[in-house]
Amino acid sequence: MSTANRPDFRPDLEGLRGLAILLVVLFHAEVTGLGGGFVGVDVFFVLSGFFITGLLVRAYQQQGETIDLPRFWGKRALRLLPPLLLVLGATLALVMWLYAPIDRAAIAKSARAVALGWGNVEFASSSVNYFSHGENPLLHTWSLGVEEQFYLVWPPLFLLFALLAESRRADVTVDSDGRLAKGLLVGFVLVGALSLGAAVWLTRVAQPWAFFGTPTRLWEFALGGALAVTIDRRTSTTAMGLLLQVTGLVAIGFAVATYTGAMAYPGTAALLPALGAVALVTGGRAAPESVVSRLLAWRPFQWFGRLSYAWYLWHWPLVGLGAVLHPGLGPLGRLAWSAAALALAWVTFHTVERSARDGRLSRIPAERLPLAVLVASVTMALVAHGALVAAERRAAQPDQRRFAAAREDRMQHTCWANTVEDLARPCEVFGDPRSSTVVVLTGDSHAEHWLAAVDRLGRERGWKVVAMVKGGCPVASLPLIKSGRRAKQSVDCGGYREEVEKRIVAMHPAAVILSSWDHYMPVDGESPSEWQVTPDVWQGGLRRTYEEFSAARIPTVALRGTPRTWFDVPACLSRRAARLPFAGDCTYERSKALSPVATRAQDAAVRGLAVSLVDMNDQICAAPRCSVIRNGVVMFTDDNHLTASFTRSLAPVLGRRLDAAFSRLGARLP
Repeated sequence: MSTANRPDFRPDLEGLRGLAILLVVLFHAEVTGLGGGFVGVDVFFVLSGFFITGLLVRAYQQQGETIDLPRFWGKRALRLLPPLLLVLGATLALVMWLYAPIDRAAIAKSARAVALGWGNVEFASSSVNYFSHGENPLLHTWSLGVEEQFYLVWPPLFLLFALLAESRRADVTVDSDGRLAKGLLVGFVLVGALSLGAAVWLTRVAQPWAFFGTPTRLWEFALGGALAVTIDRRTSTTAMGLLLQVTGLVAIGFAVATYTGAMAYPGTAALLPALGAVALVTGGRAAPESVVSRLLAWRPFQWFGRLSYAWYLWHWPLVGLGAVLHPGLGPLGRLAWSAAALALAWVTFHTVERSARDGRLSRIPAERLPLAVLVASVTMALVAHGALVAAERRAAQPDQRRFAAAREDRMQHTCWANTVEDLARPCEVFGDPRSSTVVVLTGDSHAEHWLAAVDRLGRERGWKVVAMVKGGCPVASLPLIKSGRRAKQSVDCGGYREEVEKRIVAMHPAAVILSSWDHYMPVDGESPSEWQVTPDVWQGGLRRTYEEFSAARIPTVALRGTPRTWFDVPACLSRRAARLPFAGDCTYERSKALSPVATRAQDAAVRGLAVSLVDMNDQICAAPRCSVIRNGVVMFTDDNHLTASFTRSLAPVLGRRLDAAFSRLGARLP
């Protein structure tokens, strides 16, 4: 029986699935105004909890107050696994053919974990940032890992709660169905509360585990489960149902329009889209003919809903491939690749998903399904492992070794900070640790990429070099955002920066060197994104920091921002050396790589202060068209950070320019 012909089929929920997948795809395409489209996954989790719990209730009642767990797990695996393994195999093939040889091993390792239903754990343990995800075409499969693990743990929990409910048969005032529903509801509420509490806590202390982890997402499925066992007992009017639907759409729409990757997620923020989905499911049951129900049941939405699983699987690998072949791929290009993925999704739905539902695959005997699933998963994992071994060998070959090394060419140290408290932990000292001449290097990752050069100068000149660096936290003293989607990041950075300034002033070093990325504001100076500020705000923030050190009479040098190539340099060089199709020439335009807006803001910020500027960009890119290799050394680890080997080679030039800068300030260092 097709999905649409089931007696309990709700076209509005099929359409809601279609709306959710559209939000996710448009978010991945980076369409303006849809920065929170990732909440479509939260909608899917609630719907999965609703559908699966309803299925379990019916199976429990039909099978004599029990559930055939192997059969259930086999059927769910048959629903998910064939399309997943197809896309996984195709993605691996594309990666091993078209991706940079130095990037293939990491993706193959992810594929191995995904094949075993463990991809989300792999991403969490690697501290992957979902919102800086362009390099891994399998990152979207984290949600499938959560789904698969939900399918494993939910039926046993269901049976446990059902057993506890049925043990209260002495309560004759409640019918059997009511007793079951009440017991299940109590259990789901308990699980959901524990899961939500863990999600809120882990979002603060270990965000990747909160985002990717099944325990911290289980509350969303529990919401859907609680709804499944109570929705038939609700007596809502049509008007109330419509009000709930409108409220649900507004909640999801608000999250889509205002949420961004800069916020702490999931935390409590995921409650809004999840509860919005609950309101839509509940309201649609009470008002099946409302304008919202008819909108969600619109045939195009239902069509997207039917293809949602296959489209979700295909779209991100193809968008990732597009970005590899065409660095700088914009929203229109991403949408074009997503459209191609939709065509593949249609084919996959009709040839694979339908076969698993009512075709040849569905005829596999139930008792053989667990073994078939295990064999298929392990086989794909072995294929991925073979690809991993082959990729590692390829990356180790002479034509690739230096590009793989460039990717990791950074100073190894323990001075990176995430919180104010990190400043108190032991951190090695660079340069000459015994020297009484102290030079402090502080700022974000663009200060840190100069550490190799300053360390070399310290060793040669007898400076004790102290590094205070925090990724994503500029030296500019920007106004704190105390509420809203960027509050935590802003407050953490502001508190850290304030403490660093206090420590440096108290230390009163011989000199302080400051550096930050220029792209905390837009290159054109207009229309800042959700994580950027205007040039005026940036200039004011720099001025406040410069004034702090100037007033303390600490000789201060600010390094100019360095180029951004707008493509991943080691990957480009790796692809070019391997002579892959569509490999670029790996050069960039100086005019597009440097930010004149940032230069003007920095010039205005230092005016009248005892702060000198040092510009090293003629050593990085002196011509209109710039190379990314100098004297055989790869200059970038990605598209904007300099390699430690390259900055170390610039130490003599940097030293001379620092001498001149200190001289302008009336200071002289050894």
